[in-house]
Amino acid sequence: MATGPEIEDDYHNFDALNIPGHHPARADHDTFWFDATRLLRTQTSGVQIRTMKAQQPPIRIIAPGRVYRNDYDQTHTPMFHQMEGLIVDTNISFTNLKGTLHDFLRNFFEEDLQIRFRPSYFPFTEPSAEVDVMGKNGKWLEVLGCGMVHPNVLRNVGIDPEIYSGFAFGMGMERLTMLRYGVTDLRSFFENDLRFLKQFK
Repeated sequence: MATGPEIEDDYHNFDALNIPGHHPARADHDTFWFDATRLLRTQTSGVQIRTMKAQQPPIRIIAPGRVYRNDYDQTHTPMFHQMEGLIVDTNISFTNLKGTLHDFLRNFFEEDLQIRFRPSYFPFTEPSAEVDVMGKNGKWLEVLGCGMVHPNVLRNVGIDPEIYSGFAFGMGMERLTMLRYGVTDLRSFFENDLRFLKQFK
C-alpha cells in the first residue's frame, strides 16, 4: 500500500500523467486550486508517479485516499475516497488487467456477475477502458476506469517502455459501496447519520 499528499502539485497530478495543459480536468470548475501550481489532488495517481520515480520495477501497489473534485449531486461529492492499483513489470498485458479486475469485482460483489470492458480514453493509459457490471435492474453500471500505463508516463518517471509495461485502475469506494448495498445517494455517506453509517461496519 502506498500513500501521498492530498495537497498536490500540478506536475504529479497532471503533467507526469500525460494530461495536457488544455485538458478540462485542469479547469477551475473541476479542480480546487490554491494557486497556479498547487491544488487538492483530483486522483491518487500522484502516488503512482512518486512510487515509480522512487523504485524500479517490479512495482505492485494499491493507493487509497481522499480526492477532491468540484462536483456535488446524487452521484458526486466534492470529497470522496478513491483506490487505485498499479502493476509495472516485464510482459504485463491487458489480459492480466482484465483477469485482476474480474477477480476483484466478483469477490467484492460476492457473485458471478456480468462484467464488460468498454473502450475509453484517459491520457495516462493506452489502451483505456471503463468497466461496467450488470445491475439487478438489468442495466449496465460503470464502476471503474483502467488501462495499460501510457509509454509517456513510464518515460516521465525514468522507466523504459521498451522493457516494461504496466496496468493501472482507479475506482471510487463510495460508488462501489452504493452499488453493492443499493444506496441511491452518494451524499448519504457524508451526512453523519449513524443509523445509516452503522450498517457498513
